[in-house]
Amino acid sequence: MSKLLIAIVHNLDAEKAISALEEAHHRVTMIPSIGGFLRIDNATLLIGAEDEEVPAVLSILEDHCSQRDVELPLVVVGRLEDELPRMVRHGGATVLIADLQSIARI
Repeated sequence: MSKLLIAIVHNLDAEKAISALEEAHHRVTMIPSIGGFLRIDNATLLIGAEDEEVPAVLSILEDHCSQRDVELPLVVVGRLEDELPRMVRHGGATVLIADLQSIARI
């Protein structure tokens, strides 16, 4: 069965991850996106893969998407007052995996 991997990655990691995926002969499409809570630029990667390719794709994403400390945007800090720390851990990759009936390359 085929899978659709939807990976949300930090914008700073997107090019490295895309290059590594392409070098490994995985097809990937990038859509610019913005994270909901932090309002930080992200990239959403769409990757079609067969079941046996999923572990390799996840490994590439793990190798090229890192967490980092980022400062909360002032609008978030102002809205939530002092309830949250100024710096938070952000990044890595969030990957959603869905079953596909098939992949058609036309």
